[in-house]
Amino acid sequence: MKKDFKFGLATGVLSSALAVLSVGFGYKKLVQEPKEQEQENYEEVSRAAIRKSVAAHQSRF
Repeated sequence: MKKDFKFGLATGVLSSALAVLSVGFGYKKLVQEPKEQEQENYEEVSRAAIRKSVAAHQSRF
């Protein structure tokens, strides 16, 4: 009986730890990475717009 309880407890703890890890990785993949990618894209577009604006307003002389 003691062995069954210890085995069940160890299995429960291990499966809970795996569930927490999988939720963490899933959150990073589904929420964090798209936000980071969106921010990088915004910065790239912003830099291009600034360069274009500066080039358009420079004097030729």
